[in-house]
Amino acid sequence: MITEFQDAVDRWHSQVRRHHSQSIAAQQNFDPNQDFWEGMAQNFKDDPFRKGDPVIDRLEQEFAECRTLVDIGGGAGRLALPLSLSREAVTVVDSSKSMLLELQDSCEEAKIENVSSVFGLWEDAVIDIHEGALCSHVTYGIENIGKFLENVNQYASKRVVIIAFMKSPQAHLESLWREVHEEERVHLPGVPELMDVLWQLGIAPELNIIEHLGPHIYGSEKDAISDLRRRLYVNQGTRKDEILTRVLKSDLKPTEQGMELANSDGRISCLISWNN
Repeated sequence: MITEFQDAVDRWHSQVRRHHSQSIAAQQNFDPNQDFWEGMAQNFKDDPFRKGDPVIDRLEQEFAECRTLVDIGGGAGRLALPLSLSREAVTVVDSSKSMLLELQDSCEEAKIENVSSVFGLWEDAVIDIHEGALCSHVTYGIENIGKFLENVNQYASKRVVIIAFMKSPQAHLESLWREVHEEERVHLPGVPELMDVLWQLGIAPELNIIEHLGPHIYGSEKDAISDLRRRLYVNQGTRKDEILTRVLKSDLKPTEQGMELANSDGRISCLISWNN
């Protein structure tokens, strides 16, 4: 019998490919080997010893029975390093060399010695089995989502936790994309599409909402323009840059915290989990 979930993997693959194709077409000098996070990876570092982080507190509960943990796409260790303080070993797998350099720097600075790193795509990874697997805000742009999730289950013997936004992480840029590129944006898939994929693969996870996030706040108008040029693939000094700068004159509002971007409120972060 055909079910509504049987084509979920194909739909995901098609949506991600169309998004990537649109993104490539929008770039004047696309480099497939470019490290997307180069020059920005340091912004993803955080204090490994921080207290009162609700996400860390929740993950400690989720992985309470896991002595070893793999953080898939764990980057600079924002989550991996705090979690390593109560575990025997943590492995971070990431495809960004700049992120892993920041991870190494943070480990040395904090004198954390039980965190190792593996460079490469998770779909191709070959590592030791860990008791827990964490994947935070990574799944959206994965074309081969079936292989990606199969690897998650293969290398996690006890517990899997995925954190993802309900909608595409850049869905709030829809109107800006339309203004700048004069076309509708093809968004990456979010939690509803991911749940369909998991069900198709025979995985029945729990789904919980863990955060309702506020709007994007930038330190200054200059910071906002710089960030949004990168996210929208706009080169400085071009006609599209003129459009972006003009639109942001009305879409950026000063607040006590900084410059608030219009239409960026209401992001919902979800936690998807299951036992193996």
